[in-house]
Amino acid sequence: MSSGYLSWAEREAQAEKTRAETKRIAAEAEAAQTAAEQAAVSGAAKTATDALVEQVKQAKLAKQLEAVKDDSNDEKRQRKQRQSESRADQGLRFKALVNVVMILGLLAALPAQLSYFLQLHKKGEQNPGYSWLMLPVPLFLELLAWVGVLGTQWAHRKGLPRWPFWILTATLASVAGYINFTHGVDQYGLVAGVALAATSIIGPLLAEVRQLLESRAAADPRSLEQRALAKAADRKAAKEKEAADAAHAVEDARRLALFPDEFAEYERIVVAHPTGAITREDAWEQAWHNLHLLPLGVTAGTLAVREAARAGIEIALADAGRSPESVAVDILLADMFGPGRDDGGPSGRASGGAPGGGAGGGSGATPRGGPKGATTLGRKGKQASGRTSSKTPEKPLDPADVEKVRKLAEISGGPDALSARKVREVIGGGSNEYAVRLRDAVKTEIRQESK
Repeated sequence: MSSGYLSWAEREAQAEKTRAETKRIAAEAEAAQTAAEQAAVSGAAKTATDALVEQVKQAKLAKQLEAVKDDSNDEKRQRKQRQSESRADQGLRFKALVNVVMILGLLAALPAQLSYFLQLHKKGEQNPGYSWLMLPVPLFLELLAWVGVLGTQWAHRKGLPRWPFWILTATLASVAGYINFTHGVDQYGLVAGVALAATSIIGPLLAEVRQLLESRAAADPRSLEQRALAKAADRKAAKEKEAADAAHAVEDARRLALFPDEFAEYERIVVAHPTGAITREDAWEQAWHNLHLLPLGVTAGTLAVREAARAGIEIALADAGRSPESVAVDILLADMFGPGRDDGGPSGRASGGAPGGGAGGGSGATPRGGPKGATTLGRKGKQASGRTSSKTPEKPLDPADVEKVRKLAEISGGPDALSARKVREVIGGGSNEYAVRLRDAVKTEIRQESK
């Protein structure tokens, strides 16, 4: 047997190995193809994504570029608008148009006058031709009118009177216009005569109007909006002044009717001062003080009535056994807690005296025919703070009340410091007569003990 002989099993194993290698290679080739296809698909997707991103970037840039162009156009429009408004404020178009009209008028008027003056000749002269000696006359007339215009401008710059130049311009322009009118009517008819006259008059007239407007604009540099606001403010101020004058007129009429003497003194003071040196209010107050020596609105009569009212209140309080301080306290309590509050006395007992008819006498209610002013000076008809009761002139002095008053005298610094009001407060209320007797009794005892 040859050494290269392979058995069937060996050949089968090699064949199997070959088939396995072939499958492996085929699988790798398929995997490589699949990867290539996926890479191609991924590359195409990435390319599409990159294209979209680039489109978005381009769109954003285009939008920004459009916004920049719009802003630039807006700025250009605004700049043109500002320039147009500036030219309108300065009247540049008007001035330029006036210059054009003046030039055209001069070009139209001067040939007409040249034709007129050059054709003048002596009477009876045969074939006279042109009068060259008259050539300077139309130039003199036309240019002399413009001398007046330029003189007006110079006078404006120097602050000199301008009316002499106005008269000069009007006179010379009228002479040139009359010459053109008669010559034009004679040669071309009425319409041509009027037009030629206008060419000599309109130009200088417009030049004077322009100079007048420039003078006004230099004196008032405000814009149209500022002048409108100023006019509105002036109208408002005029209306307010008119309303104030009407109110002052009504006020003066009422003062004159009610206070004729004071009003005469008021007018004297106003006239004596320079205009605007004193106000109406100060003059009226000074006039009132000169005649009354009292605050504004107060006279000797009203002061007497006030003092009489004060005296009447004091008498009423004395008759009722009240003091101005206690009334002020009652009014304060009424303002704080309302008119229906029923407060007790200093010891906390109910109004009208001690419980059970103790010292101070009297029951809780004020009997009819009680002390004068018990209802009129109380809180709107109610008993006043429990510090008054029916008079008990025969009531004996309570020893407990006497002891309380003695202690009060010691605290107050002596019997002389005692008052009926303090006695009533320390005993918890009662009549004024009882408090006076109690005070006098304590004073007597203390003085006798001191002896």
